[in-house]
Amino acid sequence: METIMLVNEKQQQETQEPNLIYVDEKTGIPLIGLIHIGVIDRGSNLLQIRTSTVCNMNCIFCSTDAGVYSKQHKKNFLVDPEYVTKYIKEMVQLKQCDNIEINVDSVGEPSAYPYLQRLLENMKTIPEVKTVSMQTNGTLVTKEKIQAWEQAGLRRLNWSLHSLDPEKAKYLFGNHAYNLTRVEEMLKEVINSKIELNLTPVYLPGINDEEMIKIIQLAKKLNCRLSIQKYETYKYSRKENDAERLSWFKFYRQLEEWEKQFSIKLKCGPHDFNITRTKKIPLVFRKGDIIYADIKAPGWFPKEMVAASQNRAITIVDAKGNVGDRVKVKILSAENSIYLAKQL
Repeated sequence: METIMLVNEKQQQETQEPNLIYVDEKTGIPLIGLIHIGVIDRGSNLLQIRTSTVCNMNCIFCSTDAGVYSKQHKKNFLVDPEYVTKYIKEMVQLKQCDNIEINVDSVGEPSAYPYLQRLLENMKTIPEVKTVSMQTNGTLVTKEKIQAWEQAGLRRLNWSLHSLDPEKAKYLFGNHAYNLTRVEEMLKEVINSKIELNLTPVYLPGINDEEMIKIIQLAKKLNCRLSIQKYETYKYSRKENDAERLSWFKFYRQLEEWEKQFSIKLKCGPHDFNITRTKKIPLVFRKGDIIYADIKAPGWFPKEMVAASQNRAITIVDAKGNVGDRVKVKILSAENSIYLAKQL
Protein backbone atom coordinates (compact mmCIF):
# COMPACT_ATOMS: atom_id res chain seq x y z
CA MET A 1 0.00 0.00 0.00
CA GLU A 2 1.32 3.39 -0.97
CA THR A 3 1.88 6.16 1.54
CA ILE A 4 -0.23 9.27 1.00
CA MET A 5 2.00 12.28 1.51
CA LEU A 6 -0.56 14.60 3.08
CA VAL A 7 0.92 14.11 6.54
CA ASN A 8 3.90 16.03 7.80
CA GLU A 9 6.69 14.15 9.57
CA LYS A 10 5.61 15.12 13.09
CA GLN A 11 2.02 14.00 12.50
CA GLN A 12 3.26 10.75 10.93
CA GLN A 13 5.32 9.99 14.03
CA GLU A 14 2.39 10.81 16.33
CA THR A 15 -0.10 8.54 14.61
CA GLN A 16 2.20 5.66 13.62
CA GLU A 17 -0.04 5.10 10.60
CA PRO A 18 1.79 4.65 7.27
CA ASN A 19 -1.29 5.04 5.07
CA LEU A 20 -2.84 8.04 6.75
CA ILE A 21 -4.49 11.00 5.09
CA TYR A 22 -4.25 13.83 7.62
CA VAL A 23 -6.97 16.35 6.79
CA ASP A 24 -6.39 19.96 7.78
CA GLU A 25 -7.03 23.31 6.13
CA LYS A 26 -3.99 22.96 3.88
CA THR A 27 -5.42 19.89 2.15
CA GLY A 28 -8.38 21.89 0.85
CA ILE A 29 -10.78 19.08 1.77
CA PRO A 30 -14.04 20.59 3.12
CA LEU A 31 -15.52 18.82 6.14
CA ILE A 32 -19.11 18.93 4.93
CA GLY A 33 -20.12 16.42 2.29
CA LEU A 34 -18.38 13.14 3.19
CA ILE A 35 -19.79 10.09 4.97
CA HIS A 36 -16.54 8.94 6.60
CA ILE A 37 -15.13 12.20 8.03
CA GLY A 38 -16.40 15.65 8.87
CA VAL A 39 -19.71 16.96 10.17
CA ILE A 40 -23.01 15.30 9.24
CA ASP A 41 -26.43 16.94 9.64
CA ARG A 42 -29.52 14.73 9.36
CA GLY A 43 -32.06 17.43 10.13
CA SER A 44 -32.06 17.31 13.92
CA ASN A 45 -30.34 19.12 16.78
CA LEU A 46 -27.72 16.32 16.82
CA LEU A 47 -24.60 16.72 14.69
CA GLN A 48 -22.44 13.67 13.99
CA ILE A 49 -18.72 14.43 14.16
CA ARG A 50 -16.37 11.99 12.44
CA THR A 51 -12.68 12.70 12.92
CA SER A 52 -11.07 9.32 12.26
CA THR A 53 -11.65 6.11 10.30
CA VAL A 54 -9.28 4.07 12.47
CA CYS A 55 -10.64 1.08 14.39
CA ASN A 56 -8.85 -1.41 16.65
CA MET A 57 -11.57 -4.06 16.42
CA ASN A 58 -12.93 -6.04 13.47
CA CYS A 59 -16.59 -6.72 14.31
CA ILE A 60 -18.06 -9.56 12.28
CA PHE A 61 -21.15 -7.44 11.49
CA CYS A 62 -19.47 -4.05 10.98
CA SER A 63 -21.67 -1.87 8.77
CA THR A 64 -18.66 -0.05 7.30
CA ASP A 65 -16.10 -2.89 7.09
CA ALA A 66 -13.73 -0.88 9.27
CA GLY A 67 -10.89 -2.30 11.33
CA VAL A 68 -7.42 -3.71 11.01
CA TYR A 69 -8.50 -6.56 8.69
CA SER A 70 -10.69 -4.53 6.37
CA LYS A 71 -10.70 -5.85 2.81
CA GLN A 72 -11.96 -2.60 1.32
CA HIS A 73 -10.25 0.27 3.14
CA LYS A 74 -6.52 0.53 2.48
CA LYS A 75 -6.18 4.11 3.79
CA ASN A 76 -7.21 5.83 6.98
CA PHE A 77 -8.25 9.44 7.55
CA LEU A 78 -7.49 11.67 10.52
CA VAL A 79 -8.90 15.18 10.91
CA ASP A 80 -7.18 18.14 12.55
CA PRO A 81 -9.20 19.08 15.70
CA GLU A 82 -9.07 22.83 15.04
CA TYR A 83 -10.13 22.34 11.44
CA VAL A 84 -13.19 20.25 12.32
CA THR A 85 -14.11 22.71 15.11
CA LYS A 86 -14.24 25.45 12.49
CA TYR A 87 -16.82 23.46 10.51
CA ILE A 88 -18.82 22.55 13.59
CA LYS A 89 -19.19 26.26 14.36
CA GLU A 90 -20.26 26.91 10.76
CA MET A 91 -22.87 24.15 10.91
CA VAL A 92 -24.24 25.35 14.25
CA GLN A 93 -24.77 28.82 12.81
CA LEU A 94 -26.49 27.44 9.70
CA LYS A 95 -28.87 25.35 11.80
CA GLN A 96 -29.97 28.32 13.93
CA CYS A 97 -30.50 26.14 17.00
CA ASP A 98 -29.30 26.87 20.52
CA ASN A 99 -29.69 23.31 21.84
CA ILE A 100 -27.15 21.32 19.84
CA GLU A 101 -25.86 17.87 20.74
CA ILE A 102 -22.46 16.95 19.38
CA ASN A 103 -22.10 13.21 18.91
CA VAL A 104 -18.49 12.13 18.43
CA ASP A 105 -19.16 9.34 16.00
CA SER A 106 -17.02 7.34 13.60
CA VAL A 107 -16.97 4.69 10.92
CA GLY A 108 -14.28 3.22 13.19
CA GLU A 109 -13.59 3.71 16.92
CA PRO A 110 -13.94 7.34 18.13
CA SER A 111 -11.67 6.87 21.16
CA ALA A 112 -8.82 5.94 18.79
CA TYR A 113 -8.73 9.60 17.70
CA PRO A 114 -5.48 10.97 19.19
CA TYR A 115 -6.82 14.54 19.55
CA LEU A 116 -10.11 13.61 21.22
CA GLN A 117 -9.44 15.56 24.41
CA ARG A 118 -8.72 18.73 22.44
CA LEU A 119 -11.90 18.28 20.42
CA LEU A 120 -14.00 17.84 23.56
CA GLU A 121 -12.46 20.95 25.11
CA ASN A 122 -13.19 22.92 21.93
CA MET A 123 -16.89 22.05 22.20
CA LYS A 124 -17.08 23.93 25.49
CA THR A 125 -16.33 27.15 23.59
CA ILE A 126 -19.50 26.88 21.47
CA PRO A 127 -22.48 28.33 23.42
CA GLU A 128 -25.11 26.51 21.37
CA VAL A 129 -23.63 23.09 22.20
CA LYS A 130 -25.48 21.85 25.27
CA THR A 131 -24.62 18.13 25.17
CA VAL A 132 -21.59 16.13 23.98
CA SER A 133 -21.91 12.37 23.54
CA MET A 134 -19.65 9.71 22.05
CA GLN A 135 -19.79 6.18 20.67
CA THR A 136 -17.19 3.63 21.83
CA ASN A 137 -16.41 -0.07 21.85
CA GLY A 138 -14.81 0.54 25.26
CA THR A 139 -11.53 -1.25 24.58
CA LEU A 140 -9.36 1.88 24.70
CA VAL A 141 -11.11 3.47 27.67
CA THR A 142 -9.09 4.00 30.86
CA LYS A 143 -9.88 5.48 34.26
CA GLU A 144 -7.69 8.48 33.43
CA LYS A 145 -9.50 9.07 30.14
CA ILE A 146 -12.90 8.90 31.83
CA GLN A 147 -11.80 11.55 34.31
CA ALA A 148 -10.38 13.76 31.53
CA TRP A 149 -13.48 13.38 29.35
CA GLU A 150 -15.72 14.21 32.28
CA GLN A 151 -13.77 17.41 32.96
CA ALA A 152 -13.94 18.32 29.27
CA GLY A 153 -17.73 18.09 29.32
CA LEU A 154 -18.55 14.68 27.84
CA ARG A 155 -22.02 13.79 29.07
CA ARG A 156 -22.89 10.41 27.53
CA LEU A 157 -21.03 7.31 26.36
CA ASN A 158 -22.91 5.03 23.95
CA TRP A 159 -21.03 1.82 24.68
CA SER A 160 -21.07 -1.18 22.30
CA LEU A 161 -21.25 -4.39 24.32
CA HIS A 162 -22.53 -7.46 22.48
CA SER A 163 -21.81 -10.34 24.85
CA LEU A 164 -20.85 -11.09 28.45
CA ASP A 165 -19.22 -14.37 27.47
CA PRO A 166 -15.47 -13.74 27.00
CA GLU A 167 -15.04 -16.05 24.00
CA LYS A 168 -18.23 -15.01 22.24
CA ALA A 169 -17.30 -11.37 22.79
CA LYS A 170 -13.94 -11.95 21.10
CA TYR A 171 -15.73 -13.64 18.20
CA LEU A 172 -18.27 -10.84 17.75
CA PHE A 173 -15.59 -8.13 17.95
CA GLY A 174 -13.40 -10.10 15.56
CA ASN A 175 -10.37 -9.68 17.79
CA HIS A 176 -8.80 -12.15 20.26
CA ALA A 177 -7.35 -9.18 22.15
CA TYR A 178 -10.82 -8.08 23.31
CA ASN A 179 -10.63 -8.11 27.11
CA LEU A 180 -14.12 -8.39 28.59
CA THR A 181 -12.90 -8.25 32.19
CA ARG A 182 -11.19 -4.92 31.60
CA VAL A 183 -14.23 -3.57 29.72
CA GLU A 184 -16.50 -4.44 32.65
CA GLU A 185 -14.13 -2.64 35.02
CA MET A 186 -14.32 0.49 32.90
CA LEU A 187 -18.13 0.33 32.81
CA LYS A 188 -18.10 0.64 36.60
CA GLU A 189 -15.76 3.63 36.35
CA VAL A 190 -18.20 5.38 34.02
CA ILE A 191 -21.09 4.65 36.40
CA ASN A 192 -19.09 6.35 39.18
CA SER A 193 -18.51 9.45 37.03
CA LYS A 194 -20.83 12.22 35.82
CA ILE A 195 -20.89 10.65 32.35
CA GLU A 196 -24.12 8.85 31.54
CA LEU A 197 -23.70 5.25 30.36
CA ASN A 198 -25.85 3.96 27.51
CA LEU A 199 -25.21 0.32 26.57
CA THR A 200 -25.78 -0.24 22.84
CA PRO A 201 -25.50 -3.96 22.01
CA VAL A 202 -26.26 -5.20 18.52
CA TYR A 203 -28.79 -8.03 18.61
CA LEU A 204 -27.93 -10.82 16.16
CA PRO A 205 -30.82 -13.32 16.38
CA GLY A 206 -29.49 -16.85 16.55
CA ILE A 207 -26.04 -15.64 17.62
CA ASN A 208 -26.28 -13.66 20.87
CA ASP A 209 -29.86 -14.14 22.09
CA GLU A 210 -28.76 -15.39 25.51
CA GLU A 211 -26.23 -12.57 25.74
CA MET A 212 -28.98 -9.98 25.28
CA ILE A 213 -30.65 -11.28 28.40
CA LYS A 214 -27.38 -11.06 30.33
CA ILE A 215 -26.83 -7.50 29.11
CA ILE A 216 -30.37 -6.52 30.10
CA GLN A 217 -29.66 -7.84 33.58
CA LEU A 218 -26.35 -5.95 33.66
CA ALA A 219 -28.07 -2.70 32.67
CA LYS A 220 -30.55 -3.15 35.52
CA LYS A 221 -27.70 -3.85 37.92
CA LEU A 222 -25.77 -0.77 36.80
CA ASN A 223 -28.97 1.30 36.57
CA CYS A 224 -27.94 2.62 33.17
CA ARG A 225 -29.64 3.14 29.83
CA LEU A 226 -29.91 0.29 27.35
CA SER A 227 -30.47 0.84 23.63
CA ILE A 228 -30.49 -2.50 21.80
CA GLN A 229 -29.54 -2.10 18.14
CA LYS A 230 -31.09 -4.05 15.25
CA TYR A 231 -28.64 -6.03 13.12
CA GLU A 232 -28.68 -4.57 9.62
CA THR A 233 -26.75 -5.37 6.46
CA TYR A 234 -25.60 -2.92 3.81
CA LYS A 235 -23.83 -3.03 0.48
CA TYR A 236 -20.34 -2.77 1.99
CA SER A 237 -20.97 -4.24 5.44
CA ARG A 238 -19.70 -7.52 6.82
CA LYS A 239 -22.39 -10.19 6.99
CA GLU A 240 -22.93 -12.84 9.63
CA ASN A 241 -24.70 -15.56 7.64
CA ASP A 242 -25.90 -17.44 10.73
CA ALA A 243 -27.78 -14.40 12.05
CA GLU A 244 -31.48 -14.11 11.27
CA ARG A 245 -32.58 -10.88 9.57
CA LEU A 246 -35.57 -9.60 11.52
CA SER A 247 -38.14 -7.18 10.19
CA TRP A 248 -38.58 -4.02 12.23
CA PHE A 249 -41.98 -5.37 13.38
CA LYS A 250 -40.41 -8.59 14.75
CA PHE A 251 -37.52 -6.68 16.27
CA TYR A 252 -39.80 -4.35 18.22
CA ARG A 253 -42.01 -7.27 19.23
CA GLN A 254 -38.94 -8.95 20.75
CA LEU A 255 -38.08 -5.74 22.61
CA GLU A 256 -41.64 -5.62 23.97
CA GLU A 257 -41.33 -9.19 25.25
CA TRP A 258 -38.08 -8.37 27.04
CA GLU A 259 -39.59 -5.17 28.45
CA LYS A 260 -42.42 -7.16 30.03
CA GLN A 261 -40.12 -9.96 31.21
CA PHE A 262 -37.53 -7.72 32.86
CA SER A 263 -39.52 -4.53 33.62
CA ILE A 264 -37.12 -2.33 31.68
CA LYS A 265 -37.55 0.28 28.94
CA LEU A 266 -35.97 -0.90 25.68
CA LYS A 267 -37.89 0.86 22.91
CA CYS A 268 -35.99 4.13 22.67
CA GLY A 269 -36.64 6.95 20.25
CA PRO A 270 -35.18 10.41 19.58
CA HIS A 271 -37.39 11.98 22.26
CA ASP A 272 -35.72 9.81 24.92
CA PHE A 273 -32.46 11.62 24.19
CA ASN A 274 -33.99 15.08 23.67
CA ILE A 275 -33.37 14.90 19.93
CA THR A 276 -35.68 17.20 17.99
CA ARG A 277 -36.20 18.09 14.35
CA THR A 278 -34.45 21.27 13.23
CA LYS A 279 -33.70 23.20 10.09
CA LYS A 280 -31.34 21.34 7.76
CA ILE A 281 -28.33 23.14 6.41
CA PRO A 282 -29.00 24.26 2.81
CA LEU A 283 -27.90 22.00 -0.03
CA VAL A 284 -25.20 23.47 -2.24
CA PHE A 285 -25.75 20.86 -4.98
CA ARG A 286 -28.73 18.75 -5.95
CA LYS A 287 -29.11 15.41 -7.65
CA GLY A 288 -28.50 15.79 -11.37
CA ASP A 289 -26.35 18.92 -11.12
CA ILE A 290 -23.31 18.97 -13.41
CA ILE A 291 -20.36 20.84 -11.90
CA TYR A 292 -16.58 21.10 -11.90
CA ALA A 293 -14.66 19.93 -8.84
CA ASP A 294 -11.00 19.70 -7.81
CA ILE A 295 -9.70 16.28 -6.75
CA LYS A 296 -7.98 16.58 -3.36
CA ALA A 297 -7.28 13.02 -2.16
CA PRO A 298 -8.04 9.34 -2.67
CA GLY A 299 -11.37 8.17 -1.29
CA TRP A 300 -12.04 5.77 1.55
CA PHE A 301 -13.16 3.04 -0.85
CA PRO A 302 -11.11 1.83 -3.84
CA LYS A 303 -11.79 3.62 -7.13
CA GLU A 304 -13.10 6.66 -5.26
CA MET A 305 -11.63 10.16 -5.01
CA VAL A 306 -12.46 13.06 -2.72
CA ALA A 307 -13.06 16.33 -4.54
CA ALA A 308 -13.99 19.86 -3.48
CA SER A 309 -16.29 22.53 -4.89
CA GLN A 310 -17.96 25.56 -3.27
CA ASN A 311 -16.72 24.60 0.22
CA ARG A 312 -18.27 21.15 0.02
CA ALA A 313 -16.59 17.76 -0.31
CA ILE A 314 -17.76 15.32 -2.95
CA THR A 315 -17.03 11.61 -3.27
CA ILE A 316 -16.46 10.65 -6.90
CA VAL A 317 -17.21 6.98 -7.53
CA ASP A 318 -15.37 5.06 -10.27
CA ALA A 319 -13.04 8.05 -10.51
CA LYS A 320 -10.58 8.31 -13.38
CA GLY A 321 -8.78 11.51 -12.38
CA ASN A 322 -5.77 12.10 -10.14
CA VAL A 323 -5.11 14.36 -7.17
CA GLY A 324 -4.81 17.92 -8.49
CA ASP A 325 -7.10 17.42 -11.48
CA ARG A 326 -10.17 19.54 -12.12
CA VAL A 327 -12.93 17.26 -13.38
CA LYS A 328 -16.49 17.52 -14.60
CA VAL A 329 -18.93 15.48 -12.49
CA LYS A 330 -22.63 14.76 -12.19
CA ILE A 331 -24.16 14.70 -8.71
CA LEU A 332 -25.74 11.29 -8.06
CA SER A 333 -26.93 11.92 -4.50
CA ALA A 334 -27.18 14.92 -2.17
CA GLU A 335 -29.02 13.50 0.83
CA ASN A 336 -28.16 15.06 4.22
CA SER A 337 -25.52 17.21 2.47
CA ILE A 338 -23.49 14.08 1.69
CA TYR A 339 -22.53 14.33 -1.96
CA LEU A 340 -21.82 11.46 -4.35
CA ALA A 341 -20.93 12.06 -7.98
CA LYS A 342 -19.68 10.31 -11.10
CA GLN A 343 -17.03 11.68 -13.41
CA LEU A 344 -18.14 12.73 -16.89
